[in-house]
Amino acid sequence: MTEKDIEDTLNQIRLITIMHPQFNNTYSGIRALVKQSQRSGCPTGGSVTAPTGTGKSHLISVIKREYIQNSDLIDSSSAVIAISASASPNIGSMIDRMLQELGHPPGVRATRLQDLRLSILIKALIDRNVQLIIIDEFQHLFRGRRDSSANEITDLLKEITDKTQIPIFVFGTDELGDLSQIDVQFASRLPARFQIRPFVRGVEWQAFLRAFHRACSPINLSVISSVEAKIHLATNGSPRTLKFLLIAAATVAMTEGRATIEISDLRNGFSHIFGTSASNNNPFN
Repeated sequence: MTEKDIEDTLNQIRLITIMHPQFNNTYSGIRALVKQSQRSGCPTGGSVTAPTGTGKSHLISVIKREYIQNSDLIDSSSAVIAISASASPNIGSMIDRMLQELGHPPGVRATRLQDLRLSILIKALIDRNVQLIIIDEFQHLFRGRRDSSANEITDLLKEITDKTQIPIFVFGTDELGDLSQIDVQFASRLPARFQIRPFVRGVEWQAFLRAFHRACSPINLSVISSVEAKIHLATNGSPRTLKFLLIAAATVAMTEGRATIEISDLRNGFSHIFGTSASNNNPFN
């Protein structure tokens, strides 16, 4: 097994998408609201709340890929604009990040130029026929004292969605609270609420593992269904941690020239991820 074979297999594991009920409901719900917004001229957005590791970032990538691959635009790369709110967000950083996603160079954030850059942004969003705006890490607006910058940002986003007719979806961890606590008018433009939670051990978790090992053809992952309880204990039902574990286990197996993951590979993969100090808690011992 060559180094290229190993890299390709690990990359496939990383990119596997399983449309489990929570993921699919959020994905389908967002797509339906984007379509409704296009048909009605009334942009309807929402929020997605998901703890770290449950698939929030992966969902954004899947949505972007879907619109890029299935758009009839000449340049489909800007069909979806996705940015992340900075740790200390302000309207200047929001405008600049969206403009950079549209291919504009970073600008000088002088107050006198901010209105000009906003006008450029709104025109670019309309001209490029952007269909959806996603802002990740929106929980940053809920941290600490909610000062005027949070209100300025929601005012900015209201103006953008009103003038462009593009729906906005904000993504965040559980810190992302009730949007109406920041701005009732902003919340009314984003009425949809979606959640993705870690898997509890049960039927859905078992179905998820079966679908996962069926989706990976280069290496046999069938062992994960036979030790699903230990897998859940190791990952706490987090899809991201599951991928970390399987990538580490697959690396061990393929380095030894095997195309099937065994329990010993999961044991070693767990140690690689969490360190040798966690060996006493290794569920595969």
